[in-house]
Amino acid sequence: MEALKKLQGAASGVSTPSLPSAPSGLTETDVQKIVGDYLKTVEEQKAQEVGTGEKSQDGKAAVPATRTEEGYRVGSLMGMTAKWESSGSNGYGLWIKTPNSDFTMHPGFWMQYDNVFWTQSNLLRLPQGGNAGLTQKGNPQKIVSGDRLGGIGDLEDGTFFRRIRPFIEGTIWDTFEYRLILALENDQFSTSGLDEFWVGVNYIPIIGTMRAGHVKNPIGLEADMTASSRCMTFLERSSYSEAIELNQNFVTGLWMGNAFLDQRTSYQFAVFRPDQAAATGVFFGDGQWGYQGRLTGLPIWDADGRCFLHLGVSGGWRSGTNTAPGALRTVQLRARPEQRDDDPAGGPGGSQLVPDANDSRMIDTGALVADHLWITGLEALYVLGPFSVQAEYGWNFVDNVRGVISPGGAGFPAAGSLITFKGAPQNYVFSGGYVQLSYILTGESRGYDKKIGTLSRDYFAGKGPFTNAWFTWDEDRHHINWGWGAWELAARYSYVDLNDGTGLQRVEGGIMHGFTAGLNWYLNNAIKLQFEYVWDQRSDVPAVAAGKQIVTPPSPNTTVPGFIGGLGMRVQLSF
Repeated sequence: MEALKKLQGAASGVSTPSLPSAPSGLTETDVQKIVGDYLKTVEEQKAQEVGTGEKSQDGKAAVPATRTEEGYRVGSLMGMTAKWESSGSNGYGLWIKTPNSDFTMHPGFWMQYDNVFWTQSNLLRLPQGGNAGLTQKGNPQKIVSGDRLGGIGDLEDGTFFRRIRPFIEGTIWDTFEYRLILALENDQFSTSGLDEFWVGVNYIPIIGTMRAGHVKNPIGLEADMTASSRCMTFLERSSYSEAIELNQNFVTGLWMGNAFLDQRTSYQFAVFRPDQAAATGVFFGDGQWGYQGRLTGLPIWDADGRCFLHLGVSGGWRSGTNTAPGALRTVQLRARPEQRDDDPAGGPGGSQLVPDANDSRMIDTGALVADHLWITGLEALYVLGPFSVQAEYGWNFVDNVRGVISPGGAGFPAAGSLITFKGAPQNYVFSGGYVQLSYILTGESRGYDKKIGTLSRDYFAGKGPFTNAWFTWDEDRHHINWGWGAWELAARYSYVDLNDGTGLQRVEGGIMHGFTAGLNWYLNNAIKLQFEYVWDQRSDVPAVAAGKQIVTPPSPNTTVPGFIGGLGMRVQLSF
């Protein structure tokens, strides 16, 4: 009888039959029957409430507020709780949620503070200018063939904030999501930009997820391409991602993606407008757009993600960018050194706010007059515990090139004017890639996001090092106590070829080889220290003397060798 009274009190808000008075001498069987009948009556009344639930504003029966085996009404439980999560699927940091995660909010921040030191060959130390060109024998008109030679300027040692990114992300009404990330590292120059800045909807049949706004471009595997700059192995992306993939990790448009076969395969697709200059999400230009798709697969997935093989392929199309004169469309492929000497690389409208910032490129095709281009790329990533090997190779097809835009200067038509090829329009193919190796000395393994087939925003599969790093006294102050954190050794080789064509219509943007060696120390899942050395060399570009133009087509072996060496260090905080 005491148990029945407790049950009756627990069922508050539900009308129940009065309990029969119990004569003395109830047997165990009698009590079981009374309890069974009572519980059956309560369940029947709950089921009746579900069938005759309250009406919505449009008069239709709404999903009941009472939780049942079938579910509950989204938004019916609105109490909020805040929790600092150090692991799990949501990510590291502060999360504010309703009981069933109908509404969630994650305010966060990451910062990257860099110090760089440089060496470079004397030729590359010369200022920009002295644009190389090709001259038809006996014809004074020059044809620009590629990189603006003479030099890239003096790369100066310095200290700067590479990224300052406050953000907020979460879900609304269970099925909607948002991510709003600001790029404020250039705020001291009265400029700012956008990282990811979009709103999306989940659980769409077959399609999966759709996002609209400033989204990640579904191209490439390097962390700052489809994943996040928070989980970069090196300080900067490779020259391949800058030149062949057009340095286009953000676009403004519509993104969609989904995962299938127990998340062993995924697709992403985007239709977009390309950003104009800085990542602002602003675009104006008639008829300029692009699309990009990516497919990934996991033929191997074992040991809870500590052993896996990722394979991927991407492809896309871009229209050229409108430019003067006559709204001509141009295509330009180029790459900077694989380390920065300053951020921003030039200011608004191309003005250089910080002297000698590396806004010039090591290799550059120049502005080719073409209507469109095609991009295709291959990806592979193999992780075996603490060891990983990652590689990409891709091709950029620029079709129907009719000429180039003059850079101006001595011996050239006015800057911005069209120099038309004397022969038929040309098709060009430029290519490149990289391979990188990593070994985590303390045994952790790289993290992977199966939903979108890319690297996880949390660097490690377990969301953090096995052991955090610390160095302090023990409780009695008699001995030193310490933790190692996680340590990683990494190396990368990159290659890009921006030379193609023959004769007077040859484009000689140059060939760039790069090697990067890095040591990363993850003190915990919020703080990381990075140390790296970068060596980049360009070759196979037209010869040019300081302040002069060449007057004959260069032979294939005529080169201007130049190299840069950079030592970089970074402190990163993210949560």
